[in-house]
Amino acid sequence: MGFISACAPVNTRDSEPFDPVAATILALDAEATAKSMTIKPTAILTLAPSATFVPTKVEATPTLSPTPAPTAIPFEGFLKHFRFYRAWWYEGKTFFYFLNAGIDFTMYAKADDYLLNCESDPKNPSGMICEHEGKIEEDDMDFAFYLDETRQDPVFEHRYNAELKDNTIYHYQYDCPDRGKNVSCVSEYRLYDGRCYYSHTCYDACGLYYSKDNLPKEFKEFQGFTTPCN
Repeated sequence: MGFISACAPVNTRDSEPFDPVAATILALDAEATAKSMTIKPTAILTLAPSATFVPTKVEATPTLSPTPAPTAIPFEGFLKHFRFYRAWWYEGKTFFYFLNAGIDFTMYAKADDYLLNCESDPKNPSGMICEHEGKIEEDDMDFAFYLDETRQDPVFEHRYNAELKDNTIYHYQYDCPDRGKNVSCVSEYRLYDGRCYYSHTCYDACGLYYSKDNLPKEFKEFQGFTTPCN
């Protein structure tokens, strides 16, 4: 009697022979696939730090106020017969005296290049005394008077003989024990070519004492005698 065996079906297909080349290709394909599927790390973008804003301190520019212009002094001119009277030295300074000025404010002047400040004479309001901080030893000088201390625009100009050079002549040949006693002087004022000059001659108990003048050495015309001009 025969026996029927009941069991799982058996694959009777023979196993495929092992192909090393095919296996290698499969392995390489698998490795390539694995590499292609590997997630590459994402590059991290690092931002450079931005510049820190530092506020700039703005210096305030001072506002310049316009310099006020000096107040103009009304000046109608010196009085009639304004003239130079005399000059002298005192304590290292030089003083000039003018008659008939009639000012009641400070004036400024120049005698050649010497600077003067002028005020009315407190003892004689119509007179004017101009002072220079130093000793001037000149005779003929060009005077200019100004209302402002900068001395830019003259309001009056004239040439005067200040007689600050000592041109006195002493006559020693007449000396005697009484020299200097009973002194008296004679003055003459002469016009030469339209200009006034002086001549002073003094006497004492001995006779001719001294003389002083500014008479011109050369002139075209003597026009006679005139009133005092120094």
